[in-house]
Amino acid sequence: MNLHFTYQLPFGRNSRYLAQGSRALDLLVGGWELSGIFTVQTGRFLTPSWCGPDPTGTAFTGSIDPASVCIRPDQLRNPNLPSSERTIQRWFDADAFVRPPVGRFGTSAKGVIKGPGTNVWNATFSKTFVFHEGGARLRLEMMARNLFNHPNWSNPVTDISSGVAGRIFAAFGNFFDFSQIRQFRAGIRFEW
Repeated sequence: MNLHFTYQLPFGRNSRYLAQGSRALDLLVGGWELSGIFTVQTGRFLTPSWCGPDPTGTAFTGSIDPASVCIRPDQLRNPNLPSSERTIQRWFDADAFVRPPVGRFGTSAKGVIKGPGTNVWNATFSKTFVFHEGGARLRLEMMARNLFNHPNWSNPVTDISSGVAGRIFAAFGNFFDFSQIRQFRAGIRFEW
């Protein structure tokens, strides 16, 4: 979900507050604007895997050793932890999966693990000074990317045979290029 908003602060000429002030007061107080974009997205549905010697005997190999394959494991219970128990070291319960027994494929369905979501607030606080109607203007602005510095994690390791299943090794997500650490930028723009 994306939400975009723009709000002009109610100060200055033709506004609710300080409407009767002088032109100089209106120039300083009026025309301030707050705008932003809020992005929230649930995590992806991830599929666990197990990699090792083929337990099904269906993969072809020219060697006497069994072929190495990656297939779905057996699922013993719900692998998703309550949100209060999720950490980057243990995003889901990797012990909810086991190697499939010899002679068959695993029982885990596709997309049974809920990955981390994205939550980003970008905001701009700006003021435009109009010197002459239809003429030159000066715009001051302060922008913030990821205003609340919310961590946006990438997906956890889903290979249960890796020894690090359920761990997250990177931040900044993988859905939006702007989901990074908080950044501020100030700018002045002159238009004529």
